Amino acid sequence: MLSESFAQYSALMVMKHTYGERAMRKFLRYELDSYLRGRGSERKMELPIMRVENQPYVHYAKGTLVMYALQDAIGEETVNRALRTYLEQAKYKGPPYTNTREFMAALRREAPSSSLALIHDLFEAITLYELRALDATAKKLPDDRYQVTVKASAKKFYANDLGVETEAALDEEFAFGALDETGNAIGLEKRRVSTSATEVSFIVDRRPAKAGIDPLNGRIDRNPDDNVVPVEIPN
Repeated sequence: MLSESFAQYSALMVMKHTYGERAMRKFLRYELDSYLRGRGSERKMELPIMRVENQPYVHYAKGTLVMYALQDAIGEETVNRALRTYLEQAKYKGPPYTNTREFMAALRREAPSSSLALIHDLFEAITLYELRALDATAKKLPDDRYQVTVKASAKKFYANDLGVETEAALDEEFAFGALDETGNAIGLEKRRVSTSATEVSFIVDRRPAKAGIDPLNGRIDRNPDDNVVPVEIPN
């Protein structure tokens, strides 16, 4: 994790700032598919990313997803501060060499207390989601903007190292948003979800084509194909 996942994060931020959200959605989906294929073909056991050994689908593919979700939740600058603090602490250090526990301690010192449960889920557990958009409608407003309403379902699961999954309580923020005809995000808002069924409304500046929950595929969703659905707009 300390070498490969952090390298992935550096490349990820260059991509984000250079190419924007549309490229991010495509790349995150690629990495999500890679991770799901990898864990599906695992013959021994899957480890949480904090303890990952020689499992490229974890330290590369999942590493991308975990680090993206982290900066999305607590802010890129907060992540960078934690990385700087950890680097100053660990650089040139001889045996006993640094490990992920030292980075996690630096991260927890910088992160807001409201994000500590998510940090555990990202790094110390094997956490999966089942996020699904059920329905999306929109109505045109007098100022030519659109009010979008999304009905969605959300579930969270913890998996053990052999892949056995157990449903867990859910109480965290997810992104809801819309995409235009070209696949660009035209509205992303975070809303806290604590029940399996939820309905949210938000306003976008132009006509939406699709809308749903986690439209950029930032979370590790067992079936990312149903995160967005076409938006129904009455004539």
